[in-house]
Amino acid sequence: MSQLHPKYVLILLVLASLYLAASGGQETEEGSAKPVRNDLFPIDPKSYLLGQFRPDTTGDFVRLPGKLTRGRAYLRSEAAEALERMVLAARDAGIHLTVISATRTFRQQRVIWNGKFTGSRRSGGRNLAREYPDSTERCRAILQYSSAPGTSRHHWGTDVDFNSTDPAYWRIGSGVAALHWLDHNAHEYGFFMAYPPDREHGYRYEPWHWSYQSLAGVLLRDYYDHVVSDEDLDGFLGARHFRRLPWREWYVNGVSKALK
Repeated sequence: MSQLHPKYVLILLVLASLYLAASGGQETEEGSAKPVRNDLFPIDPKSYLLGQFRPDTTGDFVRLPGKLTRGRAYLRSEAAEALERMVLAARDAGIHLTVISATRTFRQQRVIWNGKFTGSRRSGGRNLAREYPDSTERCRAILQYSSAPGTSRHHWGTDVDFNSTDPAYWRIGSGVAALHWLDHNAHEYGFFMAYPPDREHGYRYEPWHWSYQSLAGVLLRDYYDHVVSDEDLDGFLGARHFRRLPWREWYVNGVSKALK
């Protein structure tokens, strides 16, 4: 077989490089990784979805102004802009909304989880380590209100908690007024309650937890299940017991229909 002239070999190599650049180097066969939208992920997708980064040093994360939050809090820039418009509109209507939690990293979520797992951190005033000596049942109890590290929507910079995480707050007085305003107006700014009461599985009803749909919906629907595996959820107490639970169906995908 005769050899190709070096000039033609060079042309073929250039064409192959152009093809790979145009396709993003991504496999497109069934079951392969989905193409990554570069404007969606400020870092590599897996690290981002698992919360393994620092929002204060990661592109497209901004610190929320002090008038919106207690302490230091970060969100993706698009979510932060929409949030500020919403909070200011609520205040014009006499409703006070304060962000008490926004982006949380894997490490921060691990502190919460491990504290509840050992009983050093109370959950609704309860010592779950004492109440649930069985590790799997203890994981279930923690998951009533707290996510396992690597599965929290707060990792994404799209979700916030308002005012109070005490369910009683939202049943009386200013809590009722704030919830009524959010129910009727938050969607106009792109926010939806993450865990409403009309779900079969997952976390309990959380009237304080609201999610910016245009970013969070894409992350959940198009990426999380394809990027994050069982093996990625490790490095926290009780991880192997947690992985025995239907964590993906109940605690990742068990959200409001508006966010899927």
